[in-house]
Amino acid sequence: MLRSARIVVVDDTPANVLLLQAMLEADGYEAVEGFTDPVAALDAILKAPPDLVLLDIRMPFMDGHQVMARITSEIKEYLPIIVLTAQTDEETRIKALSGGAKDFLSKPFDQAEVLHRIRNTLETKLVYNERREHASLLEEVVSERTQELAHMASHDLITGLPNRASIRRDVARMEGKGKGLVMLVAIERLGNVSDVMGPAVGEMVLRSCAEELRDRMPKDSLMGYWGGSDFFVYVPGGDIDICVRKVLEYFSQPLVYDGVEVVLDARIGTCAYPDDGVEADRLVQRAGLAMITGRRHGVDHYPFSVALEEEAAKRHGIERELRRAVERNQLQLYYQPKLRLSDGVAIGMEALVRWIHPEMGFVSPGQFIPVAEETGAIVPVGEWVLRQAMIDCTAWRKKGYDIVVAVNVSGRQFSGIDLPGLVERFLGETGLDPVGLEVEITESALLHDLEQAKNVLDAIRELGISIALDDFGTGYSSLSYLRQLPLTTLKVDQSFVRYLDQNTDDQAMTRTIVKMAHGLGLKAVAEGIESEFHANFLRDIDCEIGQGYLFAKPMPGSAFTDWVNVKPTQKFAAS
Repeated sequence: MLRSARIVVVDDTPANVLLLQAMLEADGYEAVEGFTDPVAALDAILKAPPDLVLLDIRMPFMDGHQVMARITSEIKEYLPIIVLTAQTDEETRIKALSGGAKDFLSKPFDQAEVLHRIRNTLETKLVYNERREHASLLEEVVSERTQELAHMASHDLITGLPNRASIRRDVARMEGKGKGLVMLVAIERLGNVSDVMGPAVGEMVLRSCAEELRDRMPKDSLMGYWGGSDFFVYVPGGDIDICVRKVLEYFSQPLVYDGVEVVLDARIGTCAYPDDGVEADRLVQRAGLAMITGRRHGVDHYPFSVALEEEAAKRHGIERELRRAVERNQLQLYYQPKLRLSDGVAIGMEALVRWIHPEMGFVSPGQFIPVAEETGAIVPVGEWVLRQAMIDCTAWRKKGYDIVVAVNVSGRQFSGIDLPGLVERFLGETGLDPVGLEVEITESALLHDLEQAKNVLDAIRELGISIALDDFGTGYSSLSYLRQLPLTTLKVDQSFVRYLDQNTDDQAMTRTIVKMAHGLGLKAVAEGIESEFHANFLRDIDCEIGQGYLFAKPMPGSAFTDWVNVKPTQKFAAS
């Protein structure tokens, strides 16, 4: 009976019509007609009403709402309409329901959902036709179906939780009814699951996460699905620590869903209701800011404070102005000399970027470099630094100073641009001898994609340029990757040098790093030298090169010439 039902598909996209026809015919439906012209479809429907209409909303000449209006006004018998739409907002659904729609099919189509909803709708029509004379029973069926659709309009189809529109209404109703705390829970790496295992597994995992979160929340809490991988939770009262701990404990270990092991993370931002807001969007914005701050600091849970908004506004201002800093010539290069520890002779310098803003004044590198890294602005800034340092070094070498300039390169520059090509072009433009340039890269930048990093460094080394590994020992230090890379220099991080006169562990670590460098055929450079003890200790363990405030603070390029003309050994009084 159901398979012989006459079904009309109306969608201005031929591919959608063909896809639905194929799905239905493959499932045994015998009378499926397709139309891409809504006017022609309406004419056919009015002449011979089918058993079911699958109707697209957005179409040229006559949209789905207009077609529904004609059908419901001119056909008096029961004709169910299922709306086809890519829009999921409540307004669209309510308008369609008001116009006569009985159900929805979301684009892109899911075959199981399509067949399930069509079968349900046809069964409803069959019940209606068979028991038309029982008006009371029909009203009950329609009422139940309407309630189900109203539930669908206010709940997420995958998680079953209240959706964003429903959360907004519920929060609005809370005004004046006490205090509580809001959690915004983000499930990280959820997108990777869908990418690797397919959207069906991704939806299963999302649904399971929703169930697990709901089970860990108090019964009087308000919970909903905000979208993406974010869940909204309101807990009345002031004790949210237990909830946070339960969530983080659950996601701290590999999870198994239907026999599939998945590794996920949860990050949580919290804020107070009503102190931090009385509207859902405001609360989510503030909890989200706290969560992002926590991610930046490497912690899983972070509470909101007004200071975070002030910091965010400042970061936004820095981001906005930083993109203009290069073209407005607001950046300057400072240079910190490097000395040969055996005799105190200056043999090079490290280029350090400084930003002098006309209104903000001196902007600390600690403020703008992280912002530049996050936003990608580090790429144009890094290009400017590289080119300007090469220009300056060329000028100094032409004056007879046999020095090497070291330029820091970020991870973004490794992955976002053709770094070897850029270096080669700047060598041609500036005329710098490749031996006058050293590229410094940190461990963290390398480990994101070691194979790509090796290829980039190999290409740079082939140009005759030295390569230093900066901040060695502070990250994932490994001999296995050190041997793979074309390094020439290993830099001992200043965190080891700073307390050499107080900490024997730092002495042992520094001695080991220098010995390791020599064992790999690399030069050792120590940064952060601030005392005679530091300098003498490093010289005694055969560390070749050093830099730090004992010798010189970073200085403008114009001051470097004056500094280097003073007898260098006066700056390094060896005992």
